Amino acid sequence: METIPVLDFNRISTKNGRRPSREDWTFVAGELDKALSTIGFAYVINHDIDQVKISKAFERSKCFFEQSTELKQKYLKNTTKSHHGYVNPGQEILHPGSGHEIRESYDFVTDPKKFTVCEIENFDSANMELKNECRPVIKKILKALAISLGLDDEEFFVDNSKNIDDYTNVSYSAFRTIYYPQIGNDVAPNTVRCGEHSDYGILTILFQDDVGGLQVRTVDQKWISATPIPGSILINTGDLLEFWSNGYFPATKHRVLIPEAEIKKKTPRQSIVYFHHPDNSAIVTPLGAKNPIDKNEYGSINAGDYAQQRLDSTYKY
Repeated sequence: METIPVLDFNRISTKNGRRPSREDWTFVAGELDKALSTIGFAYVINHDIDQVKISKAFERSKCFFEQSTELKQKYLKNTTKSHHGYVNPGQEILHPGSGHEIRESYDFVTDPKKFTVCEIENFDSANMELKNECRPVIKKILKALAISLGLDDEEFFVDNSKNIDDYTNVSYSAFRTIYYPQIGNDVAPNTVRCGEHSDYGILTILFQDDVGGLQVRTVDQKWISATPIPGSILINTGDLLEFWSNGYFPATKHRVLIPEAEIKKKTPRQSIVYFHHPDNSAIVTPLGAKNPIDKNEYGSINAGDYAQQRLDSTYKY
């Protein structure tokens, strides 16, 4: 059975001033290529993200989600005005076949100066600190992707993602903390925690707790569990990378089901996700270097327009 590979980023670690060699980059790019061109998901260890900051973001997020509905509603997100804020259970439906998707979340927009500060102490700061920890990792992965595709410009994806460091470059990148409340005894038909979907951008970084429930659809259309590995992060491809790579890196479908085990039904689940998108102004045109099929299959698309189309079809009011 196909499994999700584990990638070791120790060779491209920049801790303590280390400078990876060309051989290091080539090796990691090759391993990343094998993982993302097939199953589209990979665990990453030795990623250099501070575990203390991960734990703090989970703890502060749990504190927020355990507050009253009245308090959380103060920060309700309305995508017609902003992409920042709280999302009610059922407000976001990722698959049309889902009767109901039991989860709630809170999105942080790129520019921290453009959102209302939450009254829960350190909720904003803990999540933004973790978001900042992710930025160097995202840039490393984007460089490795360019190397794996054989691009002359190894900074191609980084250069199309100026939003990582410069908030004046508008993007649909989002840092999201998610809470899946405990399940009651009576669950309506077609109810899931997160419906089957692909992500919209280039790349996603996922932090899981130890509850599990995430499933990934393999090339042969079977579902396998993305069982949490302590100390790792999980990464996966999104639609815009599939388009840009001319289909070489497929955007893998995934979902979160309600666990069968009764004890887990009574256990809330948490995850934190960084959805990385290129700048809204980026024009995504198939590169075709490693997958020279008819480019008309994908065509060209504006990154911002595509993300907006997907979001418009997702949110319910």
